[in-house]
Amino acid sequence: MKTHHISYLRKAGTTLATIAFALTFSAFVSGDTDNTQRFKDAALNLDKTSHTLTDEFDYWPECGIRVTGSHLASLISLAELEKMLPYPLYVSGPHSNGQWDLDNKDEFGHYNPKAIEYLAGLAKTVVSDRHFVKMSEPLVLKYLYRQMHIMMVIHDALYTDFSKETRELVFNSSLESKGESYEAYNGFNLNQLRLEDGTYVYGNIDYRFLHFWARRWADGTIDQFYQGLSTVFKAYYPEYEYTNEAYWIPDEEMMEEEWYGDGELDTYVVIDGSELRLRLEPSTSADTFKWGDGSNRHPKVGERFLFLGEEGDFYQIDFHGHALWVSKKFTHLEN
Repeated sequence: MKTHHISYLRKAGTTLATIAFALTFSAFVSGDTDNTQRFKDAALNLDKTSHTLTDEFDYWPECGIRVTGSHLASLISLAELEKMLPYPLYVSGPHSNGQWDLDNKDEFGHYNPKAIEYLAGLAKTVVSDRHFVKMSEPLVLKYLYRQMHIMMVIHDALYTDFSKETRELVFNSSLESKGESYEAYNGFNLNQLRLEDGTYVYGNIDYRFLHFWARRWADGTIDQFYQGLSTVFKAYYPEYEYTNEAYWIPDEEMMEEEWYGDGELDTYVVIDGSELRLRLEPSTSADTFKWGDGSNRHPKVGERFLFLGEEGDFYQIDFHGHALWVSKKFTHLEN
């Protein structure tokens, strides 16, 4: 990433579920002025969303696909979106009667390729409005940039660096585990992918981004979704170009002590205490990791985070892509 993008993202507070893409592309549903304006209004209100999932901890905006989708769902309803489309949005799945079933653990919505192709085609028209892109850029960078970046990198790594056979094994493994496994999939290690701002992809939420692509591969809409995603992402980050050298962590670096402490890839820090503070440095006097409003962010009891190292009375963890410190007194290690 170019320097000015890195500084801008840090300044903005860097931060998509099936639903996230549907919502993001709601602007592209029609050449009609009213529908286009409806999307633009939604995009310019990304800082005014609400959390619509009661069973998922709210990490917005630095979150995974489900929480992103939960927030975007507060901007536009499925019923409204379906009215805008010339084709049915889904061909099968649990979503019905104008409502998304985001809590369904057994089924997922199979998109209609024609609907997604239509939306992706209109995406190009909408983001060609440079005035709109400039107006919406601060909000998109803050609330959606990291999610889109991770999805682009995962997709491009699979389609650039792996054979068709291996890629299909990765997708099948993800579908079989329902996106809940954090182990390596047939040689594809998310913890070897690193973004250009220095943070890395691996985390306890990022396999869900891979799972999104696995589902789109399964329902036959992966190419259409990627067309739409890349159009939007490159409108805000035109310098993006995937290369193995830029995004893969070399094997020798992966095994260095500073990445995984004693070199084990499967060691986790488990949270035992409630309201535990996340420190920027291994000290009780160090600044804490905060939300945008200045309040402290806390992990949930029972959550597991990748162990990165230790110093004194603190463990370093991968907290959704951030290397932070937690007290040993209120945590324990687990393999």
